[in-house]
Amino acid sequence: MPLPYRAGIVAATSVMAMAMAMPMASAASLPQDVNGYTDNWLNAGSASVTYDNGTTLTRQSDVLEALQQCSSLGVSCASTTTEDAGQVTKWYDADNDVLDAGPIDNCDPDATSDITETLTKSHTFSWGWNVGASVDVTLVKDKLGVGASAGFTQSTTNATTGAIAITVKPGQKGMLKLGYDMDRKVSNVSIQGGKFGGAQITGLRTETPVGTKRVSQDIVPCGQQLLNGR
Repeated sequence: MPLPYRAGIVAATSVMAMAMAMPMASAASLPQDVNGYTDNWLNAGSASVTYDNGTTLTRQSDVLEALQQCSSLGVSCASTTTEDAGQVTKWYDADNDVLDAGPIDNCDPDATSDITETLTKSHTFSWGWNVGASVDVTLVKDKLGVGASAGFTQSTTNATTGAIAITVKPGQKGMLKLGYDMDRKVSNVSIQGGKFGGAQITGLRTETPVGTKRVSQDIVPCGQQLLNGR
């Protein structure tokens, strides 16, 4: 499979343009690839909150409630990174509207020619938290300093522009795929004030975009599965 292309990004709430660049010289310099449909890093770890009165709660909704106090006046919060899990490129297949939103299928036993389609596609990548719901971005950026890149909102659209071609040879099926580099961290949050006078959140996992988006091809032999399970 060809190497993904690197492109610059201007963070915004609207669709962003992708400027295609030359392939990276070495795959070793790229973040680890993960399947966005099956990856479960965020939910593999469970956050908990322990209040100053000794009460410990582990339900995601309870941890979220404690975290949201950080937006309140009179509550002071600080985060400490306990584990830097590194960066990954999270990949998703882009539906091919030309052929009924499915894979480009070149699996006819009599096929002898490549199938090439030119596509313009997009995918929305969202910030992630292991507290059962979205967290207010201002809270996380301004109060906790997690994923504090200016300009990012709750979700970021990864769009390809121009003629992005995918070529599928006989005996293969494939789809265009879009990726976004995400930074993963595990943090503890110290809360002063609020419910029971204060609390400590342990094991807060965050997955935030770091500003690099990629485009490539998801191509497999007929009979094998693509990223999306098709």
